[in-house]
Amino acid sequence: MALHAKKLQYRVEEVTPGIGQLKIFNLSGQKQVPIIVDENDQIISDSSIICEYIDKKNANNKLFPDDPVLFAQCKLIEDWADTTMAATCRKALIRSAIENPQLRTALLPDEIPSSVKNIVDKLPFKNLRKISNIVLSSKDNLELQKILEALSKSLIKKRFLLGDSLSIADIAIASQLSLLKFPKSSGPILSGEGCQEYINNPYLENLFIWRNNLEEYLFSANSQ
Repeated sequence: MALHAKKLQYRVEEVTPGIGQLKIFNLSGQKQVPIIVDENDQIISDSSIICEYIDKKNANNKLFPDDPVLFAQCKLIEDWADTTMAATCRKALIRSAIENPQLRTALLPDEIPSSVKNIVDKLPFKNLRKISNIVLSSKDNLELQKILEALSKSLIKKRFLLGDSLSIADIAIASQLSLLKFPKSSGPILSGEGCQEYINNPYLENLFIWRNNLEEYLFSANSQ
């Protein structure tokens, strides 16, 4: 989303768990993605550092506001989205996958044969359902929903979270929301799937609409 916002050309290389992670480690010293390799073969890792790098590299559509107050607010929101929100969203998705066989199958990589997916779908997950509440505590779940409901309400008449233009705060929040309800860009199998307790929360409907509009705005603008 950040690369689209900056109107930068790029090529995506998917990383295969295991062998691909070894390649990532040899390049960057870590096994996690994302990393980018620029035209000078410089390697940058960590999503926040990557966004700062491409923002400084290209003057188009600044992701970090010049106003010091907005800049501070932007960094605080980004940090919260990348840490607390991200951790809770991942746990919510794991719990939903445990409880929902359709979602569990949809999350499997495309290259896995359908016969294997059918086997996974029929595995006895009943015992795992008993511990699904341990994966995500009720306190963390309610706290995240409370904050997201406030964000949803604040965006009823606004296009962006801070100021009058897109910032890294918008991208950070929108990216994590995709773990709660997958956007159209996830493909026909995953699109609309996710964590039902969030999807069915009427107070969050506007937030998911905002996320979809933001994605459409970024991807369509970059293709023109």
